[in-house]
Amino acid sequence: MPFETILQNNDGPIATIIMNRPEALNALNHQVFTELTACLTDIAADRAIRAIIIKGAGERAFVAGADIKEMAASEGHAGSDRSYLGMHLYDQIRHMPQPVIASIDGYALGGGMLLAMACDIRVAADSATFGYPEIKLGIFPGTGGTILLDRLIGPANARAICLTGELFDAARAYQLGLITHLVPREELAAETARLAALMGSYSPVAMRELKCALNASMEMDFEAAREIEIAAHARCFASNDRLEGMNAFIEKRSPQFRGD
Repeated sequence: MPFETILQNNDGPIATIIMNRPEALNALNHQVFTELTACLTDIAADRAIRAIIIKGAGERAFVAGADIKEMAASEGHAGSDRSYLGMHLYDQIRHMPQPVIASIDGYALGGGMLLAMACDIRVAADSATFGYPEIKLGIFPGTGGTILLDRLIGPANARAICLTGELFDAARAYQLGLITHLVPREELAAETARLAALMGSYSPVAMRELKCALNASMEMDFEAAREIEIAAHARCFASNDRLEGMNAFIEKRSPQFRGD
């Protein structure tokens, strides 16, 4: 289905979603949330897609945050509606059956940084800039952004980022563990493609169940998460992909995973 604020390109088993509002630094508005949700729903059901890349159009921003003009025109009671809309989108990204890679160049601020954090892998160019500047606008990240940041990098650094509103560079983001791969700008596309191809070559069953366990670890207490992990591992072990992977190892050949 055609979208106005995002683009989707499929290259074999890799789907690339481009945040396509370069004139607004790819800012997030209600339409973006709605269209991205619909796009991801379609991709989740597509067994041919093995990995997903999310990137921004243009050279200035991954996503520079929320659309402030739209927010300024909203009534006060709209805040919770917007928070739930964004929160459900970020939850959807984390729970996609395929691995999701954020390919970050330029600004990744506010909701843009949160969009990246919802992805499984974050690859950033050394020219990227991060931050939660919402406090300067009289608000704070209200779509689960404070909680997810705390889970990813720990409470001390998360608190400093939220309370100061200061921007920081990609080197600092890598030091904090906010991004997983830091590369020169000219290598961003190649490194993103390499990781997508690598993860796309693995068993879709194993990938889906592994993400289930990892999400449980982030979202639940220890005992509950461990039970989820055991059940996910059992489903993986019962798959044909597990038999194919182990037989391929014994036979010294590349496995041909089918996703069942």
